[in-house]
Amino acid sequence: MAASLRRPLVLLLAGDELTRRITTTSLEAFGYDVLSTRQAGEAEALLLQPGQRRVDVLVTDADVSDTVDGLSLGTVARLLNPRVNVIYTARLPHTIPNNRKVEGAPCLRTPYHAHQLVGLIGGLRSPSTTREAA
Repeated sequence: MAASLRRPLVLLLAGDELTRRITTTSLEAFGYDVLSTRQAGEAEALLLQPGQRRVDVLVTDADVSDTVDGLSLGTVARLLNPRVNVIYTARLPHTIPNNRKVEGAPCLRTPYHAHQLVGLIGGLRSPSTTREAA
């Protein structure tokens, strides 16, 4: 029997419980494995956890701030894995300075619909996307 393909793993940091639940359920319905949290420090701990399966996509709420802020989480993820796809979400995405975001990371305005996020993830992960690790 042929080995099955690994489902992409998304780490989701969503600032509110309703968004976290709806987005997690929707991403799972579209074939993604999801780790979700409401705290940036917890998301960072998941990224740093030894033996943790490699995260393919980080969706981070730039408005969340606790021991770490959601915006910095993208940098942490890229330092650990230069090929990880990062998507920022924010109430006011145009106010995020470009020098605070990792290269090639789109920003989605909250509130968003799950299909918008799935479309962004699909676009980042498609073979036609040519973002190579430097």
